[in-house]
Amino acid sequence: MWSLDRLPRTLIGAGGVRLIDMPGVVYPREVIAGRKGWDRRSGRPYTKVPEWGISSREAARLMGCTLASARATLSRHKVRRRKVQGDDKVMRLYWKKEQVMALVESRAPLADKRPPKLITVPEALAILKVARSSLYRYVQRGRLREVKMRFSSPQRGARVKSLFVRAEVRKLAVYLRALREKEREINLLRSGAPESKPERSEPGDSQR
Repeated sequence: MWSLDRLPRTLIGAGGVRLIDMPGVVYPREVIAGRKGWDRRSGRPYTKVPEWGISSREAARLMGCTLASARATLSRHKVRRRKVQGDDKVMRLYWKKEQVMALVESRAPLADKRPPKLITVPEALAILKVARSSLYRYVQRGRLREVKMRFSSPQRGARVKSLFVRAEVRKLAVYLRALREKEREINLLRSGAPESKPERSEPGDSQR
């Protein structure tokens, strides 16, 4: 018979299963904590759709993007989800509708075409004659305003693009051009190079 001090220690695994805790025995993680998205009490997949959940296809329709893009975006924003096994034994994801709607409202608006007063990133770089990193540095400093809009295409779905106000970019370009001219003059003075001046003719040169 087992004495009280020699009884094997036990631990509770997924689904309330009692497991023997023995030295050298390592149980898989899903045995201890249960599989991710499964019912922790029963240790089996959920079979009932939650009242707060909507399917991945419905979430993609609300977000205006492809199914794969919707899953990636919702997972990246850590939206609550639950895996449900249907009668056909297929696992499907259901997302919390309240969080999905909040994400949809916070996203950039969906537009059919770009407004004329806005320009793309390559156009802004061509006007400013700077690198892409410098462009976004001006955005962080408040010198430029970045406008994000979503454009939908049948091939790639909805994608967010950064746009800039044309007038603000041109104003910044004038400022940068003047700043470069000033820096060039300062460098010429520091180097000691003489400035080119027009030649002055002597009074008698015209009579010769």
